[in-house]
Amino acid sequence: MASSEFAVSYAGNTYDLRSFLRDHPGGRNTLEKFRGKPVAQVMKLYGHSYSAYHMLGDLRVQSAGDGNLTGAVSANGRIITKDEADKDQEEIAFLEELESRLDWSKPLLSQLQLVAPHYGRWVNSAVYRKCRLFASPVLESLTFTPWYIVPMFWLPIIVGLGVLQFRDHVYCGDSCEESGISRLEFAGHLVFGFFLWTLLEYSLHRWVFHHDPGASVTLIQIHFLIHGMHHKVPFDGLRQVFPPIPALLLASMLYLPASMLFVHPLIKLTGALSGYLVYDMIHYYVHHGAPRDGTYLYAMKRYHSNHHFQNHDKAFGISSKLWDHIFKTFVQVKNLGFSLQW
Repeated sequence: MASSEFAVSYAGNTYDLRSFLRDHPGGRNTLEKFRGKPVAQVMKLYGHSYSAYHMLGDLRVQSAGDGNLTGAVSANGRIITKDEADKDQEEIAFLEELESRLDWSKPLLSQLQLVAPHYGRWVNSAVYRKCRLFASPVLESLTFTPWYIVPMFWLPIIVGLGVLQFRDHVYCGDSCEESGISRLEFAGHLVFGFFLWTLLEYSLHRWVFHHDPGASVTLIQIHFLIHGMHHKVPFDGLRQVFPPIPALLLASMLYLPASMLFVHPLIKLTGALSGYLVYDMIHYYVHHGAPRDGTYLYAMKRYHSNHHFQNHDKAFGISSKLWDHIFKTFVQVKNLGFSLQW
């Protein structure tokens, strides 16, 4: 075994966790003492989700013979969990068949009809790999982006809008006429827009991104495109921020009704876009960052991990837990007697 590997064993098979250490929701420090050791009992002890066993199959480096025992690894690389051991063989065979329907070497969006009747079950069983959505390189390029492109794109827009609105409504002298406002009022409109974004963030995540598409293939494809893929491949760093062009189109659509409801809508838009940028950066960081215990982002990282791997229908807040408290979808994350490290 190469010294650079981080091997563990499970049900007679070896898995290299080296690439997963930083992404492990429970921190890399909790894994350190299990290097080179079996992990079946500790995974059971800490209540690992179905997705944890599912992703383990993506990290397998060798097989020592699979069987039909509890904890065995299937022919498709999917771990047969303790829960499944209590089911009949027909049910286990069905789960195997469901996972084998898609060819991950090809675009997934055009294959989703193959899992449509059981899409909800499939999409919430995470894997540790990357995916392709479209055969067209142009369309595919619109579905992913490096995290740093987002602030590079949006910061000039936010600053430009803010400066222009301040010039036109505050620092305008006699030309202000009836549109003039004070610096405090200007700040108030910005804060209102920022606050409005937090409600929009929660609402989109809960009622749009997690809307049940049913058995409609078209709705399933839309769901997978806008959010489902993030739950299926939650560690793909290129699919955790919103690509700028689709985001710009969405912002333009949302601005139209807002401009009819609010005074000084462009100032509020500036605040809302600031909130969006903060949200997207937090979202990326809680997936890939290493916050320290006791910090706000440490709490949000654990909170968001809970949403991904335990409570898909709760914990919708990413930058804040405020609206989860208000709408009764808050989840109390288990207190630990030690700090997680990533």
